[in-house]
Amino acid sequence: MKFWRLANRWFVGWLGLLAFAVSALVGPLTAISVTAADRSLQENTSSSKTAGGKRGASGRGAGKPEPERGYAAFYSSSLEGHKTACGGVYSASKLTAAHRNLPCGTRLRVTNLRNGKTVRVTVTDHGPFSNGRILDLSYAAAVHLAFVKQGTTLVKVEVLR
Repeated sequence: MKFWRLANRWFVGWLGLLAFAVSALVGPLTAISVTAADRSLQENTSSSKTAGGKRGASGRGAGKPEPERGYAAFYSSSLEGHKTACGGVYSASKLTAAHRNLPCGTRLRVTNLRNGKTVRVTVTDHGPFSNGRILDLSYAAAVHLAFVKQGTTLVKVEVLR
């Protein structure tokens, strides 16, 4: 019985020492591992608001979100005629989009940041459910933005109403 107590104390003592050593080595690394994206996000959120809760230089009210930047793709032709999350039917010839957070019926101005072309679309679906993308567009919208051959492109998304 005494042997087990001694062995248990010895084992717990070594585990504590090992945990202390790991925390001493990893602790400084986690403080340094703030990425550039995290820093820019913190700077944007802290500098974009002024006194009174109103937006700064852009002149936007609290109701309109800031433009979003990220990657967009377009729907596969196999989805033609399928029902969307908003209750409509997907048509490749209409200027529509899918966004994760915006409500159905929201009008957007989408700008292809690689060539400067813009198109106005209506949110008719929820998604995209792929990491790294902020928007899925209909085939017609992708043609307007001229990125059908590439498959994806970098876009700026502005809420119109």
